[in-house]
Amino acid sequence: MRDVDDLPHVDLCDPGSAARILSGLTTHGITIFHGGAERDDLLCTARSLIKIRTHRDSDSDGVTTIAQRPAPNDGRTSVAGFTDRELWPHTEGSAVCRPPRVLMLACLRPAQTGGRSHLVDGRDLYDEIARTEPAMLAALSQPRSAYFGGGSGHLGAVFEQTTEGRIAVRLRLDELARFAPMLMPSIDRLRALVHQHTIPIDLREGHGYILLNDRWLHGRTRFNGNRMMLRIIGDPLPTYALPSGFRPAEPPQPAPWAT
Repeated sequence: MRDVDDLPHVDLCDPGSAARILSGLTTHGITIFHGGAERDDLLCTARSLIKIRTHRDSDSDGVTTIAQRPAPNDGRTSVAGFTDRELWPHTEGSAVCRPPRVLMLACLRPAQTGGRSHLVDGRDLYDEIARTEPAMLAALSQPRSAYFGGGSGHLGAVFEQTTEGRIAVRLRLDELARFAPMLMPSIDRLRALVHQHTIPIDLREGHGYILLNDRWLHGRTRFNGNRMMLRIIGDPLPTYALPSGFRPAEPPQPAPWAT
């Protein structure tokens, strides 16, 4: 199994950091960085690569501070990121029709204990399932087999073909995910495979990652202490033809119901 040392790394203070981030995103779908302890530096890097999306939880500049807040009384899982609870690896914005293509997360203050980041390469997950569980892969690729979100969520599939034989992943495994009956026998196995392919990373102050959200899943362990992260989401600038999703080891096969 891969670990974080197998992934591309860059120092944001280096003059050519943006080009190296793009190279990492193109080849691996992710780049690990350090030297990002200042909000303005993170914004500068993000703006050089993506069109930033603002949303419900962000400031006007599109930066979201991820820190523990008082738990809501309604038990909404959609705000679980602002608690100290564990977050299973997931797709950012899985409940919207068009999730952000790029996610950037930087550590301003690590937790006292816990809070380890978890990363899962959707390509590794797909290839493992294709090799060992072809029927399961067919079910995970069936349109309208997975629903993500609450009352106005997204109905689709865990794995979807994009262009030129590439695959995009959309997944979460918490209370905001519901699956078709044909998929339910495979969910425990899917959880086990996600766990098996998890790459743990301890983010120190100024460290973080930028990833393609239609390829990589991200999460964290439970933590104690005043942990604080900055999150930026968006879409690649038109100048950069970043690939959509990933190209699997084997070309995707038509699902049985499509033949």
